[in-house]
Amino acid sequence: MALGNKPHSGIPQSIPTGAGSIPQKSSPDFMQTAVSWLFKVITFPLWIVTAIFHQMLTPGASGATFLGKVIFIFLVVLSADSYWQVLFQNLSLFPWYETQWTGLGWLPELRLFPIGLSLGLFGNPIFYICITISFVIQMFQSAFVTGEKFITGNPKLLGLIAVALYSFDIIMTFTSRNPWRYESPGQVLQCILFNLFTISCAELGRWGEKVLAGKK
Repeated sequence: MALGNKPHSGIPQSIPTGAGSIPQKSSPDFMQTAVSWLFKVITFPLWIVTAIFHQMLTPGASGATFLGKVIFIFLVVLSADSYWQVLFQNLSLFPWYETQWTGLGWLPELRLFPIGLSLGLFGNPIFYICITISFVIQMFQSAFVTGEKFITGNPKLLGLIAVALYSFDIIMTFTSRNPWRYESPGQVLQCILFNLFTISCAELGRWGEKVLAGKK
């Protein structure tokens, strides 16, 4: 045995290693991240539109309730058009089956010479009177049809009131939009159907409002 040599124990010596290696996170791919964000930006407007439609078409949601009220108000104003024309001799509020209508008279107007501000139809008290007449008549008609109110009243009296209101509404509607002024049978039929729709449109609007509000 040579001097200075240590005897071999026969057991393989372990080679010291450093501390356990920590797995490193791979850096994200830049192109994938950029493309992902690009699609998010592109689809963001579509997501907004989808969310709005979901709100407006889901009964009981805030958007659907708001939409129902807007539709109801519009249909009440549409049914008030005949009173606006016949009772107060004004131009039609809407252009359908009319030769003349209010048009830009709906809008507010700022005059410089002379200086003044006009609120258009929204500043005309007669406009609100017609809407009130339409609303009251339509609510009575709806109550007669559905039987939700006045159920304990005198049936004969209620029947006379219903006939009177419907007769008044029909006369006002067909006087304001006379279908017989058209020569084409198709236009005559279309005008008659439109008149029948305007007679009952506020009732339909009330029903639609309840459906969209989740009350039906």
